Amino acid sequence: MNTYTFYQDQKVTSWERTHFEIKAESYQEAIAIIQSWQGKEVGPMEDDKQVFITEFEPLLDTSEYLSPSENNGQATIEVFDHTGAEICDNSEVDTQL
Repeated sequence: MNTYTFYQDQKVTSWERTHFEIKAESYQEAIAIIQSWQGKEVGPMEDDKQVFITEFEPLLDTSEYLSPSENNGQATIEVFDHTGAEICDNSEVDTQL
C-alpha cells in the first residue's frame, strides 16, 4: 500500500501582542502620544527616536477558526497535495476543481 502526503491550510483569527517603549518627559505625555494614534497599530509609529518596539509575540491561545460565512463565503480550509495543487476547500461558492 502506498502513502501520499498532503497538507491543510486553515484561516484563523488571533491576537498579537507588541511590547513597546515611549520616550517622554512624563507618563502623562507618553499616554497622550499613544492616544494621538487613535487606536492604530504601533508598528508604523516606531521611529527609533521616541517610539521603540521591544518585543512581538503571537498569542496562540487566542486563535479562533473562521467559517466560510465569516469570510464572505470564501474558503477557510484548503487541502493541497505535496506539489501544492489544491484538492478541495470548504468555500460556500461552487469552486469544483
